[in-house]
Amino acid sequence: MKKIAVFFGGKSLEHDVSVITGVLTLNSVKGKYEPVPIFVSRDGVFYTGEELFDIGFFRDGVMTKKLTPVTLIPGDNRLYAIKKNKLKPLFSISCAVNCMHGENGEDGVISALLKLSGIAFCSPKMFASSVCMDKGFLKTYLNGLKIKTVKGVVLDAVSGAEEKIKGLSFPLILKPCNAGSSIGIEMARKKEEVIPALLRAMKYDGRVLVEEFIENATEINCAAFKGKEGKIYVSLCEKPKKSGDLLSFSDKYENGSREFPAKIDDALSEKIRKITEKIYLGLDASGVIRVDFLVKDGAAIVNEVNAVPGSLAYYLFADTPEGLSDMLSEMIERAELEFSKESTKIKSFKSGILSGLGAKGGKRL
Repeated sequence: MKKIAVFFGGKSLEHDVSVITGVLTLNSVKGKYEPVPIFVSRDGVFYTGEELFDIGFFRDGVMTKKLTPVTLIPGDNRLYAIKKNKLKPLFSISCAVNCMHGENGEDGVISALLKLSGIAFCSPKMFASSVCMDKGFLKTYLNGLKIKTVKGVVLDAVSGAEEKIKGLSFPLILKPCNAGSSIGIEMARKKEEVIPALLRAMKYDGRVLVEEFIENATEINCAAFKGKEGKIYVSLCEKPKKSGDLLSFSDKYENGSREFPAKIDDALSEKIRKITEKIYLGLDASGVIRVDFLVKDGAAIVNEVNAVPGSLAYYLFADTPEGLSDMLSEMIERAELEFSKESTKIKSFKSGILSGLGAKGGKRL
C-alpha cells in the first residue's frame, strides 16, 4: 500500500489550526493508502508516531518523548528516523499532503523540501504557495491578471508611512503580509491611529499591507482543486458569518457559522466561481486553494487566496469527512501523475565549460 506523508503543525501562528487539518486528513487517507503522520513541532522539529492520529494527544501539549524524530534528505524520497545522532532509513514516501498553514508550510517551504527530496505532493508548488501567502505579492499577481482587489499599499517601515498612504481613504485595515487567519490585523479609522496600528501589526511581520476598509461588505469564499484527470473542480460559494466588522479568528475556527450555499445572485455566484478558476489556472496550481472575496454593490473583490485552506476546504465539496477521502484520492493520483511526467523532462546539460578550467580556479564568464 502506498505510503502518504501528511505534514502538519509547524513553527507558525496557525499551528493549532494545522493540527486539526492534519489529523482530519490522516484519518481520511486511511484505507485507500497508508498514512504517515509527520508532525512539525512549534520549534520546527519533525516527528512521527501512532499517537498523532488522535486529536486528544494534542489537547494538553504534545509529549514529544513518545514520538520519533524524523527527517528528509535531498535526493532521497525515504523518511529517516533520527536515533542517537544517526539516521536510520524507514521507508519510501509515494506522495505527501501539505496541511501546514501559514509560515514555513503554506508559504512554499514544505513544497521546496519535498521537491528536493523527489517526493510528489498535492498542494500548490513553491512559487504559487509563496505568492498566495504574501498578501503584498498576491495583490501584484492579481493585478497582473486584471482581477479586482482592494486599493492598498505595502509598508515595510514606519518612516514615510503617512506619505505612502496619502492616496487611501479611511478607515484603513492593516494586515501583516505573511500572517493568516485574521491574526495581527489592525484597524485605523483616522490618521492618528495609523502608526500605532502599524507598529502592532509589525510585531507579526516586517511587511504590512494597508488597504482601504470596505464598509458593509459581504464575505464570500470559493475553492478549487484539480482531479486525477486534470479537471478543475470549483465549489459552490459559501458565506461565513462574522460577529463584528472583521471576520475574526474566533469566527473562523471557534464560534463561527456559515451559510452554504451562499444566498447570492446566481450571476454573481457564477462570476466568483469563474474568477476562482482563473486564479487557479494562472497560478498553475495543484491541490486545493480557497479564494476569499469581498462583495459589495455586485462587485466581487478578491481579498485573499489560501494555498492550504483550513480542513483543505473539503466542506465546500462534500457534506462529510468521508468526502474528503475521495477528494484526497483525486489529488494524490493527480500529483503522482504530474510528478511522473515531470521526471521525464531533461534536467541536465553538459556544456564542456568545466573541462577547460585550469587547476587554480575558474575564469570569468
